[in-house]
Amino acid sequence: MTFTHGSLENEILNAVWAMEENGTSIKNISVSEVLNEINKNGNIRAYTTVKTVMDRLTDKNLLKRQKSGKKFCYKSVESREKMAETAINKLAGQYFNNDVRSLMRALEKQCVSLKV
Repeated sequence: MTFTHGSLENEILNAVWAMEENGTSIKNISVSEVLNEINKNGNIRAYTTVKTVMDRLTDKNLLKRQKSGKKFCYKSVESREKMAETAINKLAGQYFNNDVRSLMRALEKQCVSLKV
């Protein structure tokens, strides 16, 4: 599973997770539904752009795609929480010798310096 993705990929993943978490869509989610969700933020995207990025997220094994009639529908491979847990463990392993507590201390220092 790849953890490097761009801002539009993040936007799309967050829209899919939000729809899944809110129960808005208990079925697979269409490109049009994702497009409507991300366009609410004022960043108007084209259908073809969103479709292309969702296909790339499928190739990266972050979304699953299923044919539904003439269109494709998608759902997340992992929940937001599971993906975050995996990313945190990877970050801890990469920079803190698998010590999540050291990572947490570094995050706390960052919060203090940003006054969060």
